[in-house]
Amino acid sequence: MVVLKHFYPIATLALLLALPIEAQEQREPLVFYTWEDFIDPSLIEAWEEQSGIPVKVIFYDDEGLRNLVLSRSDLAAKIDVAIVDNATMHVLQEAGHLSEIPSARYEQFWPDACTGFGRPYLWGVYGLVYRQDKMQSNISSWRDILNPKSYLKGHIGMLGQADELMTTALAGMGYPIDSTDEMYLRQAFSLLKLQSEYVTTYDYIYSFILSDPENNDLWVAPAYSGDQYGLNEIQGIDAWRFVVPEEGAIVWVDCLTIPASSIRKDEALAFIDFITRLDNSAQNSEYLWTASPYKEVNSLVSAELREDQTIYLDKDSLAKAIPFKDMKGTDILQRTRIKDALLRYYDSH
Repeated sequence: MVVLKHFYPIATLALLLALPIEAQEQREPLVFYTWEDFIDPSLIEAWEEQSGIPVKVIFYDDEGLRNLVLSRSDLAAKIDVAIVDNATMHVLQEAGHLSEIPSARYEQFWPDACTGFGRPYLWGVYGLVYRQDKMQSNISSWRDILNPKSYLKGHIGMLGQADELMTTALAGMGYPIDSTDEMYLRQAFSLLKLQSEYVTTYDYIYSFILSDPENNDLWVAPAYSGDQYGLNEIQGIDAWRFVVPEEGAIVWVDCLTIPASSIRKDEALAFIDFITRLDNSAQNSEYLWTASPYKEVNSLVSAELREDQTIYLDKDSLAKAIPFKDMKGTDILQRTRIKDALLRYYDSH
């Protein structure tokens, strides 16, 4: 039986420290480290039935925590498969924290996203979700939350991850989203500080609403394509909408990886092969209402999903889409320091 558990950051670290490596040698469950609600549970059940190997799913909701876990060999040794975004792949790979993985033999939308150390899992667009029933103005640009109208005060969420925060601000100001220019970054920080008085939370909106389904104070926030459907389902409404900001689609690609310190690499790779098989990738895409990275899957999903242009972008939008960029460790550290400074400023005001 698939075991699905959600743990807060400190609890996650404690859980991983408590998992004995020796237990894994007794064919204990494979440990799959991923975002919450980010796989069709029936796929894991099918894997368990076919392979006889159980899976323990541990969720994270903070990329910084995930990166810390994967960079510590004592913790990463207790994880067998982890979801890592394409922007972080290069850093973890260069530091020797990931194992090489053979490339899938399918034509891909973003063939270079996961390097040779990950297998593409899902992709989508980073944009905005909003409560249609609460809006008094059009939401079509990052500027609509960075320089918001007064009625939105106390009703804006921001995704308090280092890369997403800076990407939002830089895109809204018309700067390259991977810029390391000191002047641009200072301007972005200043803008985010000014905007912070309108912000009610820096938690990921999906996790925030999932923890408090009755909340009616959060009306607009950065999110990922497909989140609007989950938010509507959680709250039992049909009011959440997703928009690709007019500045252009920013694409994320999540990769299936194997920590270098995992002692179950063969089983982990078999699990990845199973999850990324075309029929299973199509099933997962349909269940999560999120795009598969494999072009051949298009013919396997429903017409409704295939024609949802917030999920599978049209040709023009796809041609202009910009993936999150992989960054050097020093650049990630710089953005992390800006994020930490922003959150300290927010907490003290």
